[in-house]
Order: sequence, then C-alpha cells, then structure tokens
Amino acid sequence: MDGQRIAKKEGGSKLPWIVTGVTVGVLAAAYIGLCAWAGSRQTILPNVTVAGVDVSNMTIDQAQAAVETAVSRQKGGIALSLTYEGMSEAMDMEELEVDAVQSAQDAFQVGRGNFFTGGPVLAAHMLGMSSQVPMALPADEPALSGLLDRMEQTVAAGTENAAYHIEGDRLVMTKGAPVASVDWEKARNDAAQSLQEAFAEQSGGTERVNKTTVLSATKSEVQEPDFDAIHRELYQEVKDAQLDPQTMAVSDHAVGVDFDVQALRTAYQAAKAGETFSIPAQVTQPKVTREDLESKLFRDILGEGTTTVSGSANRKHNVKLAASACNDVILLPGEEFSYNTCTGSRTAEAGYKEAPIYAGSRSEDGIGGGVCQPSSTIYFAVLHTDLEIVERWAHGFNTGYVKPGMDATVYFGVQDFRFRNSTDYPIKIVTNSYDSNGKRYLNVKIYGTNPDGIYAVPRSDEYNWVKPTTVYEPDETVPQGTLVLDREQYAYTGVSAHTYRDIYDKDGKLIETQDMGKSKYNMRPNTYHYNPADGDPSTWVDGKPPVPGTVTDPGTATDPGTTAPGTATDPGTTTDPGTATDPGTAVPEGPADPNVRPEVAPLHPSDSGLAPIAPNV
Repeated sequence: MDGQRIAKKEGGSKLPWIVTGVTVGVLAAAYIGLCAWAGSRQTILPNVTVAGVDVSNMTIDQAQAAVETAVSRQKGGIALSLTYEGMSEAMDMEELEVDAVQSAQDAFQVGRGNFFTGGPVLAAHMLGMSSQVPMALPADEPALSGLLDRMEQTVAAGTENAAYHIEGDRLVMTKGAPVASVDWEKARNDAAQSLQEAFAEQSGGTERVNKTTVLSATKSEVQEPDFDAIHRELYQEVKDAQLDPQTMAVSDHAVGVDFDVQALRTAYQAAKAGETFSIPAQVTQPKVTREDLESKLFRDILGEGTTTVSGSANRKHNVKLAASACNDVILLPGEEFSYNTCTGSRTAEAGYKEAPIYAGSRSEDGIGGGVCQPSSTIYFAVLHTDLEIVERWAHGFNTGYVKPGMDATVYFGVQDFRFRNSTDYPIKIVTNSYDSNGKRYLNVKIYGTNPDGIYAVPRSDEYNWVKPTTVYEPDETVPQGTLVLDREQYAYTGVSAHTYRDIYDKDGKLIETQDMGKSKYNMRPNTYHYNPADGDPSTWVDGKPPVPGTVTDPGTATDPGTTAPGTATDPGTTTDPGTATDPGTAVPEGPADPNVRPEVAPLHPSDSGLAPIAPNV
C-alpha cells in the first residue's frame, strides 16, 4: 500500500510558547516578589559589617547600639599615628567621635539602592556574599583633626624647608630652591582609612592593633610656589599656655607667625633665580609660656577677706554650704565668675535651711537666709585685687559684717555677683568656714600669679547717716502699761557709702584709684508694741500710759525713750537699737542676716528700702 503524505496544518502547536511564557511570568513574579521582600525588610542584610562590627539582620537601632558598644570596647586596643622623616604624632583614641547613627543607616542601605537590584543582593548575601561599610566619622572629627593639626605643626617646626623659613622677624626665601609640601588632604584620607582598617582588625580580637600612616612630601623646583600653601604651613596664632581645670594639665604655648602673602609673591617675582630675599613677618610671643605657667601657677595670694558668721545654726549652715560651692573654683584668663552659677538656686532640695531673709522691708524666715555673706566675703576679697568687677548690688540695709559699700547681695535669677579674671594667669577661689575661740568665721582667698607685685586697698567714704526713728504698733497681747521692743525687726541706721579701690605697685606707689560706685543703705525704725487700751504712746505724758479714767494732755507728751516709766520693758533702759547691725551679730541664736533677698518672689524696685543699688550709680 502506497504511503500518503499528509499536509501539515498551518499554525502548528502553541503549547511550548505558552509554557515558556508561563515560566517567564512566574520567574518575573518571583523576582519582583524577591525585590519587594528585600525592600520591605526592616533589618540589615545578612553578612554586613561596619568596620568589622557584625550588624547582620539587625534593625537600625540595634546596629547603632552594636557600633557604639564596639567602639567603646575597641578604643583601648587601637593606636594610630602619623610619621614623617623621624617625626611622629599619636592620636588619643579616647577622644575619637564616631557617628554610630550614620554608620547603622549606611549598613541598612546595603542592597537598597535600586528596587530591581535589591532582590539579587539579598539572595547573594543569604548565600554567603558579604559587605563591609566604613565607620562613619563626623565631617570634622575633632580627634583626627587634632592629630593632623599637631602633625602639621610638628613638621613645620621640625623641618627647615630649603626654599623658605622664618628667621627672627623675617620670612627668608630662595627663588628656585626646591619647595617641599605635604598633601594634608591625602594625609587625612590615609589616616581615616588606617583607622577603619584598625577597627576591622581589632574587632573580635584581643591583641592591640598599631597603625602608622607614613606621610610623603612633593618637591617642586620649577613652577612658582603655592604661596597660599606656604602661608597655611607657616601661619600660627599666638597661644598662651593654659591650665585645664579638670585635668590640671598645662598646655603648650605657641609663638604667633603671620605675613603678607601678596608681599611674598611680589618679592618672589622680582627676585632673580637663586637669589635669597626676605619680607617682614609678624612674630608675636605669647604672654604666658608653659614653663612660665608651671613655675608660677597659684603661687600668690591676690586678695583675701574674712567675716564673722553669726546667727542661728541654720544660718551658719547656709553660709558654709554656699561658700563650699565656690571653693576651689578655677577661672582661666578672661573667664567670669558667677555666684549664682556656682551655688545654683538656694532651695531646700539643694540642702538650704530656713533663716531670716528680707521680705519687703521686714525680716522673716525663708529658705537660704545667710547666703549673701559668702558673696559679700568673696567681693570683699576681690576688692583687695585689681580683678574686674562685672556685676554687684548693695543690700537694702547695712550688713555689719563688712564695711558699708563692700557687700554684695544676690537673688537667684535677678541679681548676681560676678567678676572676671582680668589677669594673664589662672586664678583660684578658696573658701574656708571655721570656728575659733567660740566664733564662726568665713575666710576667702583669691590665688593667682602676681608677677608685678601690684596690690589693692579698698576704702569707703560714709555719709548721710540717718538715725532710726521710733514707731508704735498696737498689739492686744501686750500687757497694759508697758511697751515691748520688736526684736525681730531690728532697727538699722541709714547710711550712704562711696567705695574706691586704690591700686599700688610693689613699692607702695599709688598707680590708680578706681571708683567702685555708690551704695545706699536704708534706715529701719525701732518698732514698739503697745496695748491699744493705753492709747498711742506718742501722747503719753512723761512717757507713762494714762491712768484709766484720766485725761492725757497731749501737749506734755515726751519721748518714751528719754523718760523711764519704771517698767521692766522700759525702752529707755534698752540698748540703743540704732546701733544694731546684722541681727546675726547681736544675738548668736536669734534672728540672723535679714540682708538676704527672699528666694520666693522678686521684689519690685519701688519697695521701700529695697531698690538695688548698682555699682557706679
């Protein structure tokens, strides 16, 4: 039987194409799903490290904490230094600042740069691929910048460039000589890279990692020098040696160097090849060298003041507490002392107790009574120096523990006592509260350096004395026929004072007289309490209350203080209240120091007798 060809139908089977399309679609969907999954993950990819610190599968917060912990642990095991031709400077790793937040965010971004590449990167990391991101450092990380600055100064001081150098107060240069210069930007990048490598090597290990970056210099013999680069290399701000108040370490001094860049360029262009020429340089010597400061630190007592501390136990406690807050305070040259900053607010939480304070024109118990005595004693000590007074206020009434015009009242947040260290050396305040012969004293010494032997003597001209008047207040609890002196509201004699500070040289010659300002202290009257049934004592005849049923002739009334009525409370036999000063100095356990402003509410300047008196007013 003969075979028969069967014609092939047009458009053959489509099944293979359908299968292929389905497969591609599935793979595409899987790929997109993988990418979406990678993008939606809230954790860092597997096998990701930050300079050797493993942060795999961590959240950003977890990675930040891991970096911070690792850096804190590894700092002590890393040493980084720069060297150049035998000169070297090391970095203090304890001062290194790392941006842990940015480091964690950089690690989180691995594989997230593009949606369609995130999936494969995730898959690759899950199969063993690894990525390491550098430890993020602040743009101007202080420890690394300090290392480069010190190295640049060391190189400049330890090498003499064949082309130029500072000689006395001249910049000397030879045209055509080779000019050596270090690429400090490259040095910074190399040092940062060494730092990253050190962390990666030290991570997880116990051995110390030492990294040294060797600097190189380029030399130019043909082209015109970079005059701005020469200025950057030679320029130096003058710097006095300084004392670190925390570590008590003395820093190095630096000689200031500067010159006119355009003048150097002009002189260079005018010189012949091989010619040596020079231009003026501004060389400024420091006022205080390291050797000078170390030998003279706190060697002299610039000023001293001592006051007697009286009053209640609470008041003495407050005086000692406030004074101790100011003890051993060190002020660098130009720095300012603030009494309120040193003590803080005088509150019960800070340990202060109730003692007499001013409230209006009256005295009453309040937290912090007595804290004006340390501020006044410090001011009294400063008056014996030539230190600059920045802020000082007089009390409303004369204190008695210092001369008029030599006190300094304070009220937290409103009135402060401030002075500035206007010397070239650090100064230190030393306070000491002590007992001697049954009395309490407060001593303040200002230590510093007095190379010229200058000293100061304060003085006050006192004038406008106002003797206390007498006022009467009715009080039904007072027995009839008597007068009772109010011993809480002590009388004060009013007085004004103009204070000066005479400055003398070491030979006792008057150099200057400084006007420290005027102070006005108000009068407070004697207050007597009487029984209202006796009538106003100012109408009493012969200073005696009227007998019930009789009529008093007001025209014959006399001063009860000059005629003794013969009673136990006769004001005429009482010690003259007009001579009372600080209540704390009169009765050891009685009312004390009403000269402290209350810490409860500011007093309006219009309050009688309490308007603060500013210096030089």
